[in-house]
Amino acid sequence: MNSVLLDHFFPPKEPFATPPRLRPNKSAPPLTTDAIAAAHSKCSPTSTPGPDGIPYSTWKQVNKINPSILLHILAPLVLRGYHPASLKSSNGVILDKPGKPSYESPSSFRIIVLIRTISKVLERIIAAPLLAAARLRGLLHPNQSGSLPGLSTYGACLTLINNVRTL
Repeated sequence: MNSVLLDHFFPPKEPFATPPRLRPNKSAPPLTTDAIAAAHSKCSPTSTPGPDGIPYSTWKQVNKINPSILLHILAPLVLRGYHPASLKSSNGVILDKPGKPSYESPSSFRIIVLIRTISKVLERIIAAPLLAAARLRGLLHPNQSGSLPGLSTYGACLTLINNVRTL
């Protein structure tokens, strides 16, 4: 019976297809060591690493000692707009929510997904110019708050207080 349930809920994964030959995107700006350093500056040194076990502090030291290492690893991915499946693997950690009267319900728990730190650095590198382009073209809603630099929930509260007081 257990194997039937496992096969039903966790079917075997399809093998990864060989990606097509990716061509460089000629309009993609070249990756710089400054962009990598900026991505690292937003990474918490206390963040738990993913399945590879490499913390941000290690990548920061690698970048500090020889910035060309990460540049040579990440530049081809940025140039081709490719995020390899091998960087997308993660660990899920289930934590119980404190103060719950009962832990018999799944809603009493939360899952934290830990992805590879190098993958998070790559995502931050890609996100920075996308955010700049979205702001430049007015694609962000004027009431957007949180998740973006300079648009925190605290800032939204200050704006609300100001608007209420000026009415």
